[in-house]
Amino acid sequence: MKRRSNIWSFYLILLTLLLFMNLIMSKWKVSPPAHILWGFALASFLLGIIGFADTSSRMSRVRSWMTVILSLPLSFVLFLGVIRFLFISEELVKTTVSPDHHYKIHFYLTNGGATTSFGVLGKMDGPLWFEKLIYDDYPMDHADVEWVDDHTILINGHVLDLKEGETYSD
Repeated sequence: MKRRSNIWSFYLILLTLLLFMNLIMSKWKVSPPAHILWGFALASFLLGIIGFADTSSRMSRVRSWMTVILSLPLSFVLFLGVIRFLFISEELVKTTVSPDHHYKIHFYLTNGGATTSFGVLGKMDGPLWFEKLIYDDYPMDHADVEWVDDHTILINGHVLDLKEGETYSD
């Protein structure tokens, strides 16, 4: 049991770290939401603590220490991502579908509270839970959307060719 906890905690923290890197560095979000990753990091921390009892080899002790050292700060950073949803609200204001029904884009109005202005996010649906942020405009309080053709969209005066993978971020 102790050896399995040690190994599983190590692989779980590596998977969480890989998905976290995808969450912050990729345009296509293929990783689960931050609260799921936070649960993974906490589980790997607890399994890493249990894995300290496995002293069968030097490698098992190194795995336990690496798991605990990586999972504690990662849990903290992911917790900040979780509480972000308490303070920054995203309100769905518009959903648009391309004329050929190939692209579906949701537009959200973001509000960070009293000291910030409104912003507009446009997220395109992908397969499964994947999504791609194609439009990010701050400060902005509305989304004027018009489809030029089946794969070209005009958002608040910015033309994006979705077939070419174009995005806009201000």
